Amino acid sequence: MKVLLASVLLLFSLTTMAADSSETDSLITVKQIYNSTEPHPLNINKADKQAQEMCRLRGFNTAERLGEEKQLCDRYTGWYECYYRRVEQLYQCSNQ
Repeated sequence: MKVLLASVLLLFSLTTMAADSSETDSLITVKQIYNSTEPHPLNINKADKQAQEMCRLRGFNTAERLGEEKQLCDRYTGWYECYYRRVEQLYQCSNQ
């Protein structure tokens, strides 16, 4: 019974992944990394060009920004200040 249930769950999860694969293929994240104790905004021109190229390589024509950029800290200094920062922006690729 456990084997049958496990098989059914595995088949369902694979089917769900296959149905969502085209949508997840069209989402990309552009990251910019820098070192500074002060946050920097995303370089929009550079990020848009990078996103457009990434989408083109996946077979799409356009890239559209989704939501707001995210400021993240990758590494702290000895004084608990962020030194290595990362700014991320999510993009949606499409054929418009």
